[in-house]
Amino acid sequence: MNTIPVKSKISAESLFKISMMKTVIKPTSPHRHADYHEFVFLDAGSGFHDINGVSFEVTPAAAFYIRPGQTHCWNFSALPKGYVLLFREELLLKEDLGILFDLPAHIPLKEQPALFRLLTDLHEEYKVAAAGDAVYSAYLHLLIAKLKQLSRTKNNVLTFSDGIFQQYKRLVNDNFPGHRQLKFYVEKLNTTTGTLNEICKRSGGKTASAVINERVLLEAKMLLSATVSPVKEIAAALKFSDAPHFVKFFKLYTNLTPGQYREMALSKK
Repeated sequence: MNTIPVKSKISAESLFKISMMKTVIKPTSPHRHADYHEFVFLDAGSGFHDINGVSFEVTPAAAFYIRPGQTHCWNFSALPKGYVLLFREELLLKEDLGILFDLPAHIPLKEQPALFRLLTDLHEEYKVAAAGDAVYSAYLHLLIAKLKQLSRTKNNVLTFSDGIFQQYKRLVNDNFPGHRQLKFYVEKLNTTTGTLNEICKRSGGKTASAVINERVLLEAKMLLSATVSPVKEIAAALKFSDAPHFVKFFKLYTNLTPGQYREMALSKK
């Protein structure tokens, strides 16, 4: 059986990247991005963009949002022009995550010169390495708020699996860390563990348990980088039985202790 390849266009240690859309017409093969989000803003081009089996016509100006684990590919009939933004969840504010859960895959923009000027400014700052993660986070917050405003039209089409997957991620975001057991979410969604796992693998490329663990890990990273709380207090806030269990969990997914991660995060500010 052929498996869909997983591509990474951002280095493992980077949280953000912006580049110009490649001006080529050659179709791309279906692929996934494992652990980062992608925004594509186009102000030129035509063709089609497939995201998780749904085909969207490229009619600039338009924005596309590809979630981690989703499959997508391009088939252009005219040269595209615009920007591609790649970013990890560590850069996002909590309200940004909530917006992303509801954000459609395709957002018509019509005429938005101010938005593209903002993207041009961000690209210039990125090229000269003048900004840090805090600045990129601010730009993303503004862009996500703007996309929320522009996406109020009902143009998005979700498959049944995608809809349940987003509902599940929203439930996890609203109920962790008090509920880290899969049984709680299976009952809320009125489904089975096997069905939820299949949906998560199909729509997100990961198991249902991995979704919970990734959300807990994201919160841990936020608390370590944004507060001076001792590791023991962070472990308690995330409902770990003790600090050693939290350290073991954190190191399993990052190959770093919480202390090492905090030191690294603070050095980048």
